[in-house]
Amino acid sequence: MSPFGSGRPTFFQSISRVPDWPGYSHSHDTDTSESEEFVDNRQEVDDDEKLNSPSLSLVQRRKRSSVLVILGMSLVALLGALVGWFGAQKLSINKPAAISTQIQQAQVMEKPCGETPAQARARGCYFDVISFCWLPERCYDAELSQRFDGLTEWEWFVDPNRTQPLTHQQIMTGEHTGLYVNWEYHLLHCTCMWEKMHRALMGPHEKMAIDSYIGSYEHTKHCGHMLTSDRDVQLDVINTIILVKYPDCGMS
Repeated sequence: MSPFGSGRPTFFQSISRVPDWPGYSHSHDTDTSESEEFVDNRQEVDDDEKLNSPSLSLVQRRKRSSVLVILGMSLVALLGALVGWFGAQKLSINKPAAISTQIQQAQVMEKPCGETPAQARARGCYFDVISFCWLPERCYDAELSQRFDGLTEWEWFVDPNRTQPLTHQQIMTGEHTGLYVNWEYHLLHCTCMWEKMHRALMGPHEKMAIDSYIGSYEHTKHCGHMLTSDRDVQLDVINTIILVKYPDCGMS
């Protein structure tokens, strides 16, 4: 049975609504006794009694008061320093994030590759075999796309019965849509799309933007659902349709 339920399978989008991720809670058994949960305060009471005792000399009381004043001032100074430090840390963390968001929003390219393969080629776009998206250079991870392409001998078919295969050369023209691929293609698409997001956000690939297709939170939830369900489906089962897409480059 298809992992997408009845009807036509779709490419990277489930027919049924992907359920929300279940919450996880960990129950830890504890055997903490009452004596471990409450701090013994008997010494503090004894100290207070000694402080107020008439047997203490005036000098001793003044000395004790001076020590308490110094300790109090030290604590206030320490708290002030900590507040200032945390405030500085907050500014140093949030300010670059805000600037990054502004820059990212300003660099969004809407439909940079047009809406047809001819328009995409004319605009210097690349066809990504992982996602079947036409992408400008700023959103195209050539290294990752080539690595995915070489993982195995991928197969693409015009029909679900595997009677009309297409060659790799035909696929890379980006002109064929609505093609059928196997379950393995779908799963590895998901893992590679997550890797692309990480490469774009971190490390030496930080200058690459994320396209609006893989940047969608719904896509992330969908891939999570696909990777954790239907584990009994064989990898070579044809149950996925590929559609050519022309997403925006960058996230708003």
